[in-house]
Amino acid sequence: MTKFLQRASVSRASALVLAAAIAVAIPQAAMAQKKSAEKGPTYKFSKPVQSLVAQAQQKQNAGDHAGALELLKQADALPEKNSDDVYIINMLTLNSAINLKDNALIEKSLEGALTSGRLTREDEVKFRRNLGAMAMQRNDLNKAVSEFEKLIAMDPSDAQLVVEVAELQRRQKQNDKAIASMQQAIAIQEKGGQKADESWYRRTLAIAYDSKLPAQTTAASEALVKAYPNATNWRDVLVIYRDGNKLDDQANLDVLRLMRANNALAGERDYAEYAETATIRGFPGEAKAVLDEGVAKGAIKSTAPFVKELLAQVNPKIAADKASLAGLEKEAAASKTGKAAMATADAQLGYGNYAKAAELYKMALTKGGVDAATVNTRLGFALGKTGDKAGAEAALGTVTAPPRDQLAKYYRIWLGNPA
Repeated sequence: MTKFLQRASVSRASALVLAAAIAVAIPQAAMAQKKSAEKGPTYKFSKPVQSLVAQAQQKQNAGDHAGALELLKQADALPEKNSDDVYIINMLTLNSAINLKDNALIEKSLEGALTSGRLTREDEVKFRRNLGAMAMQRNDLNKAVSEFEKLIAMDPSDAQLVVEVAELQRRQKQNDKAIASMQQAIAIQEKGGQKADESWYRRTLAIAYDSKLPAQTTAASEALVKAYPNATNWRDVLVIYRDGNKLDDQANLDVLRLMRANNALAGERDYAEYAETATIRGFPGEAKAVLDEGVAKGAIKSTAPFVKELLAQVNPKIAADKASLAGLEKEAAASKTGKAAMATADAQLGYGNYAKAAELYKMALTKGGVDAATVNTRLGFALGKTGDKAGAEAALGTVTAPPRDQLAKYYRIWLGNPA
């Protein structure tokens, strides 16, 4: 298995907003009622509150934040405060709390200012982000999620914030919700005409895979290779599929073929397994082609013992095997079942004779007596290699029983994004 989980990560840097970075305009209590509309909002404080907060501001200007807080507590204890009173008391409290580095009081004043209803939209966003970040710092994930969800409600197009919520949900072990949030973030990006980052797709798959959620793992796998059909992603997806299903040699060989078609074979293990499986199934030409390709790409060494051993087995057989194909095709045509046609088609497929292989696979299906799902999978592959996308889609679309149904879906994705 590749280092899939280690590579899958999503940055949460934008959530780590420090409360000390808050910067808001705090009106001078004595002058607030005289501000003009052009210069900003006007405030109307009750007289008892105005007197106390004016004194508190003087204390703050002198650097006496403890003294300022005592006066603000008195103001907060007054009955019948209006929304402007609540706003100014909490804003000034916030100012002193930041200077005193009192996180608990910072949070309390942020929440109090929000209840006033006098914050600008920009400041509300800033305050809620800080509340969410501070909740995360003290591991209050429920509070953090609540604040971020309110931000999402304010701006449903903030895909990055939805990703951050997904990470919090994952930490809460609410993995179904985390996956749904990641998918929501991807959808937001797509709706906005932007492609979601590859790491978002990989993170969705990692959460689903770690959580042992088969349906979500499959959906995330398909989404990943549709959006980013690179070799690494194809290998991860096909390894996950193979490890999650009990495949026989025939199905495993088709998985390896799809890996090869997407340049997703990696290292000795993949090439050795593919070449050995092809050799066992009686396809010496395919085994040699895989080994030669691995050597040419530098993925394996020609001097490796397994390479030398396998080539020693298949090289002497290739000439005779090729020479027999014409006769085998005649026998297949005369046979009452499609077994001979399928076997000959498999050999032609291994030699890269895709048009001939497709012709023989069609014959095998017509005659019957073969596993239709296996034949149609390979027919779809052969037709895809010849450029007949419509024919390939039709063949693969008939494969509806597990576990090959999902493999056929991966082949159809490959058709739309051939390497």
